[in-house]
Amino acid sequence: VLAGCGGGGSAGSATPTYPASGAYGWVLKATGATNALKYGLSFVHPGKPDTEYVIEAARDVVSDARLVSSGTVEAAQLRATANLPHALVYIVGGDVRSVPMLANGSAPATRVQRSQSTSACAFVIEANDYAAPQNSRYIVSTAGADGVCGTAQNPSPDNGRAEVRLAASGALGYTPISGEPPLDVVRDPVTLAPRGWIYPRNVVLWSTTPATTITTRAAPAAAITGVLASSHNAALVADGTRLAVFNFAAGATVTEAALDPGITAGSTWQPIGFDADNFYAYINSGTGVNSTWKVVKVSRSNPTASVLASGTGGRDSSPPSPPIVNASMGRNVLYLTVFGQADNQLIRIAKAGGTPVATSTPTNTLITVLTSGSDVHQRWRVTGVGTASLAYAIDMVDESDTTLFSVAGGFPLSMAEPGTRNFNSSESRTGFLIAGNYGSRAFGDASLIGYDSATRSATTLGTLPGTADFGGDAVYAGVNGGPGAVGLGFAARSSGGVVQEAGAKVFSFDLGVANSLKFTTTQQ
Repeated sequence: VLAGCGGGGSAGSATPTYPASGAYGWVLKATGATNALKYGLSFVHPGKPDTEYVIEAARDVVSDARLVSSGTVEAAQLRATANLPHALVYIVGGDVRSVPMLANGSAPATRVQRSQSTSACAFVIEANDYAAPQNSRYIVSTAGADGVCGTAQNPSPDNGRAEVRLAASGALGYTPISGEPPLDVVRDPVTLAPRGWIYPRNVVLWSTTPATTITTRAAPAAAITGVLASSHNAALVADGTRLAVFNFAAGATVTEAALDPGITAGSTWQPIGFDADNFYAYINSGTGVNSTWKVVKVSRSNPTASVLASGTGGRDSSPPSPPIVNASMGRNVLYLTVFGQADNQLIRIAKAGGTPVATSTPTNTLITVLTSGSDVHQRWRVTGVGTASLAYAIDMVDESDTTLFSVAGGFPLSMAEPGTRNFNSSESRTGFLIAGNYGSRAFGDASLIGYDSATRSATTLGTLPGTADFGGDAVYAGVNGGPGAVGLGFAARSSGGVVQEAGAKVFSFDLGVANSLKFTTTQQ
């Protein structure tokens, strides 16, 4: 989520009232230096769009957050529908907290639950139980003895893990994990509820009483080092030398299908996604010019691996770049952004096979594709990279590369959380949130546009603050939305590389209604 700093407005009425029903929207609000932003947390209710409810001030530094969603699980269709916000779990100063998203007539800040942890850093695995969201669980990274959290790209060497459990009472359980940490979630292939964790050498089903441990890789066999993708009944796993597929039966069994090491050798595999038939992954041989890359398709039924495409690339930059720098999965095609020494390429690969289609651009032009759960995707072109003349454009394109909608000065903001979760595919989202006319003052006076890839329709939701509120300064902004119609955002003055808290604007909007953007005027 891109988010900005809130604040401003009046202190609210002497006897504030609170919505009694319906779901709040949420936004993280940033303040401070853009290279070290601090985030607060606020709610807005669609029934009271003029009021911002402050849950955490920016000075409290929210380091991460995840939405807990509820929905109707349709097991036969492998999906959860009518999804709505249930709660938000987030981390402040190492403490994992939760707050309900459903209004009940009381101040939302008074309903915050605390785990009393002190070392949580970020959420790394989520097990959202849509039918019973109060049973959802999460794995968080934790700071070790050095007190440093690190990042996914630069982890602290002594980072640990802890499990966070929700409960019907709203209380939070927090249990540090000793030994090897879990790598991903296991779902029940019949009910679709999360039921356990995949560990390097076993699967632990916490849904049984007592918990059931299933050994998957007994020593001296190599332990699993990563899970590239996990569907409702299978997982594509890596052990540093090759790939394999774990299949999960309804009972307490796991079967493994080892894949051809001649095709899947390597320790740096990265996921692209999965659909009803296959998993997709890629690997770079290294960094720098003349590195090689490869994309494989792994069938989920009777698992076998095959090479879809391969090539060379990479750049002797500082630091050196690998060939594939971005990959995403559409309905019938895959997209790769591949760096080369002489050019960059956007490559479109049919899942069914055939010759890849490549679009070549200069090295100072970058094209990436953000895919949706339908067959229409966001293609973002950035020109003038490395120069003072950066320019942006977004096209919504179908999988034949036909442009359906264009946004001049287009800048991606976020994708809305989906109202339907498909457990048989790695992507369910169809709602894009885009800024138009992004320019020299960043988001100042930019248009906020929603695009629904399922209906192929664009909606201008409103105009972000600019000259009238912040003069000639740049504007820092961000939004998020869904599941459901509610979206929230913020906009704040950015001056001298610092996002200013004073005068910042918080707003809400309806994801499908033109000119629905409304600014808050009071703060509680």
